[in-house]
Amino acid sequence: MSNTNDKVGLHKGTSTLERARFGPGMLLRHDDLEKLNTYTRDLSRLLFQSFFGCGVVCGLVVSAKSDCGKLRVNVTSGLALACSGDPVYVPDEADFLTGEKLEADVTTLWVVLCGTKKCCAPRVTTCSYDDDEMTSDCTREKDTYEIRVSRTRPECGCGCPEQPQNQNANAATGVPGKVEEGDCKCVKPYLPVPTCYDSHYDGDCGCNCGKCAGCDCYCVVLVKLNKPDKEDSPWKTDHSVRRFIRPILMRDPQVEKEKTQPKAAETGEETTEGKVSKKGASKKSASKSEVTETEPAAAEQ
Repeated sequence: MSNTNDKVGLHKGTSTLERARFGPGMLLRHDDLEKLNTYTRDLSRLLFQSFFGCGVVCGLVVSAKSDCGKLRVNVTSGLALACSGDPVYVPDEADFLTGEKLEADVTTLWVVLCGTKKCCAPRVTTCSYDDDEMTSDCTREKDTYEIRVSRTRPECGCGCPEQPQNQNANAATGVPGKVEEGDCKCVKPYLPVPTCYDSHYDGDCGCNCGKCAGCDCYCVVLVKLNKPDKEDSPWKTDHSVRRFIRPILMRDPQVEKEKTQPKAAETGEETTEGKVSKKGASKKSASKSEVTETEPAAAEQ
């Protein structure tokens, strides 16, 4: 009698995901109800972080110009994913001035988007006869954001390394550049230097944002600003330092099937799951060859 149990080793462990379960007659506590919120949040963080890593999803294009010694920064609306897996949403265009005038020797600035939280709708959490002992806690937590302009690149923030000077940018090198019509717009890693997309193609888990990682990172690099030669000219923007992430959209295969089926019906060709069979074409080619073979005989007669 053969042994059907062919296991040679086994290791069991537990995940960090934990969901709440309730039953009839249970007395629910705060942490029980809060688990409904934390489970879905932890799950979405894990999936977003694993699928895309971190970076700009859409929009968030930056422009800047000098305004009376200060810098006026404009950021379009858009969405980013922090390394923590949390979305950072800018619903409307942001236009603001820096708080202080820039020194003449400042030639480079960095614009960074960071996700923050705001406590809303506070409510009394304890009942006491003494008003001095009453405490309150927020019942709503709203996602907010900060657009920061700094002189140096932040040590903790999702982004791509600066590209070498005079880099010939094109689609084959993984550096943002001109893409010819018909070429795939997918970024390619490793060439000519290591890029911020290498770990994604290697299938590595987690997210690295410099000196911080995972849930400790809530900032995304948007752009590097370079001071122009002329004072009244806009600052030069370098968006190659941001990590741009988008899901790849493919053509609908059903549309291809529907295009081939009417043609096959007109020519009498057989189709299998929308793919045109070559039987009809082979029959036509065979009949043509027969005609060409009989033509010389008819000419001799």
